[in-house]
Formats: sequence, structure tokens, C-alpha cells
Amino acid sequence: MGRANPLSRLRPRHAVTRIAWAVTALLAMMAGARAEEPGPPKQVTWTRYDAAPYMITDGPEADTGIFDRVRHILMDHLADYTHQTLVVPFPRVVSAMKQGMEWCFVGGVQTPERDAYAYFSRPTGLFYPLRIVVRETQRARFEALGPLSLRSLLTDHPNLRTSVLRQRAIAPSVDALLQASTSAQRHSEFSEAFRMLKNDRLDYLVEFANIAAYYAKALGEPEPWIGLPMAESPEPIFSRVMCPRTPWGRAVIDRIDAFLPAERASARYRGIVEAWSAPEDLPKLRAVYDSSFLSSE
Repeated sequence: MGRANPLSRLRPRHAVTRIAWAVTALLAMMAGARAEEPGPPKQVTWTRYDAAPYMITDGPEADTGIFDRVRHILMDHLADYTHQTLVVPFPRVVSAMKQGMEWCFVGGVQTPERDAYAYFSRPTGLFYPLRIVVRETQRARFEALGPLSLRSLLTDHPNLRTSVLRQRAIAPSVDALLQASTSAQRHSEFSEAFRMLKNDRLDYLVEFANIAAYYAKALGEPEPWIGLPMAESPEPIFSRVMCPRTPWGRAVIDRIDAFLPAERASARYRGIVEAWSAPEDLPKLRAVYDSSFLSSE
């Protein structure tokens, strides 16, 4: 018998090693390929409804409202997302967020109740001033009740007709009075309430002055509606972006919060927030903008 080659016993082991290395390299390549594959596209559905001059959905000024313009800034910064807009009543927005749908809304007022189903960004806008809005022909009637108090109007004068937007949040003290009222009607669209006021189906509305001024003009009122101060009128109210309280919503809000401070400090952004405000309201808005809005979380 010939002498066995001592290397012959090593060849199978070397072959196995080479195969193992090849399999390992192949798996690594496959893992790398999977890592480079794009994931599902990221998308935000921005919800809107007709609430001019904050959101304008129709006519020659469509998509130029205060919140519309803020939304465009947000979309520019979130360039890695695809964006679509959807016009729906606000109660539908609330319902969708409670279900975790990937919708966001520019202009929400943060409340403890809403914190249960939504995340909120740093403030993006200001609401001011809140007034008792009446037709010019009713001015003397309401001034005779002065100094006006919403509590008094709702409890002592339930015959005076008003209406409240469903699911709306204005300010805690005002919301509590309106929600507790059994005489106040309910509506789902801003335009619905203002048409009722115009047609003498409501006597007054609790509304922000620039919203009332816009709808009076849009509905062809011969004289502007009158905004009367009330005891419960709050300081300027901050509005924010709200997204569902989900990991997706948290990620969108975190992205927005990262670039908002620089945007809010710009002259362009200040001009957007001040747009549509009456000259007599600008000093207060500007004071709050500088003293607390720019530094707010």
C-alpha cells in the first residue's frame, strides 16, 4: 500500500470552511440589499375645512388662509413625505385621530381631553380677539345688556339664540360655559353659523373678530358685523399642529418642532400670523408674539 497523503485529510475541512465563508458573504450581501430597499412611502394627509381667514377652501383666495400658508411651510420642510389635503368637517378630523389615522391638522387648540388622542406641536399661530358678534341692527339691544358676559347671556337670556361649532375648543372658561349651555345650538361648519346669523336665525355668535369680519364680507353684508367685548374674553390663544397619538404622529410632530423656532422668528412667518387682523388688534398680537409666542413650547 502506498503512503497516504497527509493533506488529503484536510481538504474536506477546507472545503467546508470555504462554503461557510461563501454562505456568510451571500447572506451579508442579501442583508445589505434589503437594507437599501426603500420602505413604504411616508405620507401626511393634511385636513382642512372652511374657516376663513385661517383656512380658505373655495373661491379666488382658496388655500391662502393663515393656516394654509403655515401648512405650505411645513410641507416644504417635510420634503421626504408625500402630502395630500382633505377637506372634511372638524368632527371627522377628531374621529379619525382617535382611530389613529395618519392625518394632521394645522390650527388645533391643545386641551387635556385632546391630549388623550393627539400629539401637539409648538404653537404655530394665534387667535385674537374673541368677541360677541352681532348684526349692526342688534347692536343697541346687546349694548343695553352691558357690560357683556357670556355667562349672563347663556343663563339670564336663553331666548337670545346662539350656536357652537361641534368639537371646537376656544379657551377653557369659554368652552365650559358653551358646553354646559342647554340653549345653544350646534353646527358643523363655520359658514353654516354665519348664514344663520345673517338670516336672523341666530342673535349672536361667540367668535374671533377676523373670522366674523371675513364672513360678513363674503356673505355680502351691507355693514360689518359688530364684535362686542365680553367679560370672559381670553388673552391670545395659541394654535398648534395636531397629529394622532401614535408613533407615526410623534415622529411628524418632532420633525415640525425641530424647525419651528427658526421659522417663527422670521419676518415672513410673523406676516402670516398677523394677516387679516384689524389694525387695532395688532399691538396686542405683536406684544404676545414677542413676549411668549417665540419662546413657547
